[in-house]
Amino acid sequence: MHFRVTFFCLLCLFALPARCWSEPALTVSVEGVEGKLYDNIMARLRINIYSQSSALNEVEIKRLHRQAPTDIESALAPFGYYAPSVRSSLVQNEKGWLARYTVQTGAPVTVSKITVAVTGEGKELPELSTPHDQVALRLGEPLRHTLYEDAKRALIRRARALGFLDAYYSTHEIRIHRDKKSAEIELILETGSRYIFGKTTSDQEIITHELLMRFLSYQDGDYFTTRKLFATQRDLYRTDYFSSVIVEGDTANPDGTAIPIKIALEPLEHYNFYGVGVGYASDIGAYTTLEWRNPLFNKKGHRVSSSFLVGERETHCVLNYRIPIADPRFNTFGLSGLWNRESWENTVSNALSAGMSYEYLTPRRHLGISIEALDEDYRVGDTKGESKLLIPSLQGSMAIADDIVNTKNGLRVTAVISGAQEGILSDTSFLKLRGDGRVVLSPFSNWRLLGHGSAGIILVDSIDDLPPSLRFYAGGNKSVRGYRYRSLGPVDSSGTVIGGTYLLSGSIECERRISELWRLSAFYDVGNAMDDPNIDLAHGMGIGVGIVLPFGQATLDFAYPLTVEGSSQYVFFSVGADL
Repeated sequence: MHFRVTFFCLLCLFALPARCWSEPALTVSVEGVEGKLYDNIMARLRINIYSQSSALNEVEIKRLHRQAPTDIESALAPFGYYAPSVRSSLVQNEKGWLARYTVQTGAPVTVSKITVAVTGEGKELPELSTPHDQVALRLGEPLRHTLYEDAKRALIRRARALGFLDAYYSTHEIRIHRDKKSAEIELILETGSRYIFGKTTSDQEIITHELLMRFLSYQDGDYFTTRKLFATQRDLYRTDYFSSVIVEGDTANPDGTAIPIKIALEPLEHYNFYGVGVGYASDIGAYTTLEWRNPLFNKKGHRVSSSFLVGERETHCVLNYRIPIADPRFNTFGLSGLWNRESWENTVSNALSAGMSYEYLTPRRHLGISIEALDEDYRVGDTKGESKLLIPSLQGSMAIADDIVNTKNGLRVTAVISGAQEGILSDTSFLKLRGDGRVVLSPFSNWRLLGHGSAGIILVDSIDDLPPSLRFYAGGNKSVRGYRYRSLGPVDSSGTVIGGTYLLSGSIECERRISELWRLSAFYDVGNAMDDPNIDLAHGMGIGVGIVLPFGQATLDFAYPLTVEGSSQYVFFSVGADL
């Protein structure tokens, strides 16, 4: 029995952590410095580091204490302090050991001379002509080793990005004069030879080789830059043709100064994508959609898409066929067909159209030239008609912004001009011009001001000669909130809004960010469609709540009409990018 008790007690004793019965506790204190100096000392002070990760015995504590002044000096040197004074003490009490260090940094070493130069082929390049700009250190300032190392990395990175892959520092020195408390910096970069783009190869069979070569952001013989490699990889990803894109320069095996380029591409698992959905939009009500798209219809890069929508106030079927031309990153030739039926406020329109277009498109610029054949029969109030028109049009858009999707500060302007000439496959003549602008400003943290405006004019003998799809209307989610879609404009004898030849609208909105996802806003809208530009405008105001999405913002607005005109609507929902 006594044996069992003794064994149990010994077992419990050995189960206790060693720190509880063998090694004493250790506390490390550093005084006289703060901020980054303190943090760097604690990160390099070995007596502090080891005490955090393991228990130390008396011999180890005393050894690390003797090394502490050296650790502190090495921690202060990167900040220019080369002659600090360190007073240290190590005492033991009933609670354990206390290691205390009081630091006086003294005066820092300051920069007295900076020499930065580039030699070799690259010294004449504008991008390397001012190498001093890479050095954040200035004469008379305390020496900071981190800034020196940053400058070294930045300068050689710039040289290699320009194609000088063998660039190296023939001299890179900091000469410290402790007696003068000064430092001299000397950096001499030897660029060596400049490399060029060699032959580009790829064993893919997803698209034609000719089309692949048109996506390259470089040509054989251009100076080699990694930036152009990354741009090519990005542009190939954006096509949606491939599941994987790797563009690499074989810098380990150059042909003289020519770098061979290898492109590895993997196909998508499927190229036909289908979608079925239901939804609600303020302007067209509840709807159901069926969609199909193929981003790579053939090896020439053609893409096709179609959609069929059935809604409360609109039903349409759309077919689009796109062909990459010239520089396929930006240029597209398109063919399209549309059947569309709309009904609203005692107006019914049935339209059938086919057209072709050329588009130049980047995230911030758009230029479109198109021609459309339109056959539309319609009933507007007491008037019925049918129009056959051949409509050429020109559209341009430009954005200046920090971010197109979720914008802090930015501007987008759009202009469209279209028309037709009677006798040239058209029943009537008209000229239509429209301009739209949108601006986003962030004058204060968490606050944004948003404004947009639209103006347009149609030159035509009579508005009755134009189908409803070409007339100006106001009211709705993208116009004057507080009023139903297309409920603002001139009316006929039956009280039906028939559309106008002038358009003028504007909005100002104040938005407050309440979290990373949620926004609250208040807005004021004004505008109308008219035949007389001097007519009174309709006014509306309201509040909204929005949630930030990866592709823009979803917003629910509550609006109130301030003018007795048109048909009232109080709730609006929209999804889209800021610009």
